[in-house]
Amino acid sequence: MKTTNIVIGALVAAGVVWGGSTWYVGQQAKGEIDKSISNLNEFLAHTSPYLSLSEVSYEKGFLSSTGIYKLNIDVPDLPQELSNITFLNQVFHGPLPLIQEGRFTPALAISKTTLINNDNTKILFDAANGQEPFTSSSVLSFAKEIANTIETAPLKFDDQDVEIMVEPIQAITHTNLDYAFFNTEAMGGAMKATGKSTSSLSTDGFKLSNKTTRTAHKNYIGDTSLTFGKFNITSSDQSIAIDSVDVNASTTESSAGLLNGDITYSVNNINVNKIDFGTTALKMTVNNLDMKALNEFSRATASLDLSSASFEEEELADHFETLFVKLADDKFEFHIDPFRIKATTGEASLNFGVAFNGEKASAESRESPELFAAESLRKANLSFSIDDNLIKEYGSGIIQISEGTDKAEADAQAQILAAMANLVAEQSGMAIYKDGKTTSSVTYDADQPEDSQIDFNGKKMGLNEFAMRASSLLGLAGTSAAPALLNEEELFQALENETETEPAE
Repeated sequence: MKTTNIVIGALVAAGVVWGGSTWYVGQQAKGEIDKSISNLNEFLAHTSPYLSLSEVSYEKGFLSSTGIYKLNIDVPDLPQELSNITFLNQVFHGPLPLIQEGRFTPALAISKTTLINNDNTKILFDAANGQEPFTSSSVLSFAKEIANTIETAPLKFDDQDVEIMVEPIQAITHTNLDYAFFNTEAMGGAMKATGKSTSSLSTDGFKLSNKTTRTAHKNYIGDTSLTFGKFNITSSDQSIAIDSVDVNASTTESSAGLLNGDITYSVNNINVNKIDFGTTALKMTVNNLDMKALNEFSRATASLDLSSASFEEEELADHFETLFVKLADDKFEFHIDPFRIKATTGEASLNFGVAFNGEKASAESRESPELFAAESLRKANLSFSIDDNLIKEYGSGIIQISEGTDKAEADAQAQILAAMANLVAEQSGMAIYKDGKTTSSVTYDADQPEDSQIDFNGKKMGLNEFAMRASSLLGLAGTSAAPALLNEEELFQALENETETEPAE
């Protein structure tokens, strides 16, 4: 009997402790959820000022609570039914949130979020064919960190003109209540859109990886990679295929709180109508980017309706001017280094860069956007290189596609195009042709003496001299190429004759 009383007493005590801790943690979880929403809205205000999250209702229970939340979308001319999306959020209180389901994982709270089926979301529920189109599961640990998993159901959209099928997407994110860091791994399945005629578009899905940390200046820095699988577009008379698209970004922060970043894009193995157009790649670099100024610009222009007939261009121009002055004062730099096209036998590349320093501009120039831009520009460069083989490959491919010409004829015409490019390069003086490659390079350095601020294909000159020379060269005034360029047929005939009389190699 004594033993039985001890067991019963222990169970009662455990029940009291369990009930008390569940009640307490339930109280604490609500406060943490409110804090998380507040932090999320602060984050959205900086990154996506047209989005915000608000609480519609919250009913607190003993073991669980239920909340309804609304995602508000403030975009001009957005249909009313798309201006907000409502979610149902069920919160299971700790310390053992899902003990009623036989799970004994300790946590402050576990939440499950789903869409509410209404006029705004009906299209998604119809596409999911009875399944939940969107689910989000979050675990809020006692360390105030959040592990979130988002999943979508297979979706099928069908209307009179097109059928769209999207395979499930899953995203796993690890962060905390303050959103001090984001680690995300996401994967999406294939998507296919088929027209009622013969056209279709399909992709083999995507993979995303992101690891970023918020700095003391509230910048998010780190690494992100995004890869899209095979991409295909087909119609009755044309097809486009791409093996993959890769995007990689890496960001750091300067001691002054300015952002430095490298972004690379690669579109791999482009094929149009079974004609190989190679791979296109681009690397962009930004230095000393003031994200605060950029976010202020985004917030100031978020409500502008650019499509409205009453839209004031001057207002947008004023915002651009304010942004540019702030960026120039922070010594902003932008570079494309390089943009490259690589085909089977040929290659082309383009490099471009600008560097600003507003401190070097006069006080008077700040009254004139054009003058300030000219005086704050301290360095600039533009160069390109293209081989004959690329002109021939791309020229032949474009002629085959646009004119329906067979490859042999298209190759012959592309040969003439390449010769024409060489002639223009040599005769204009704007480029140098050597060993089957056309190149040109111009750099500007405001810190050099006025008579040598420009380096144009290895020749030093002043800015005014270069402007006059470029104007003259671009107009081809006074050159032997001018008469021929006035008559395209004569130019092509001359080039064709020259090609035919070239000795065999």
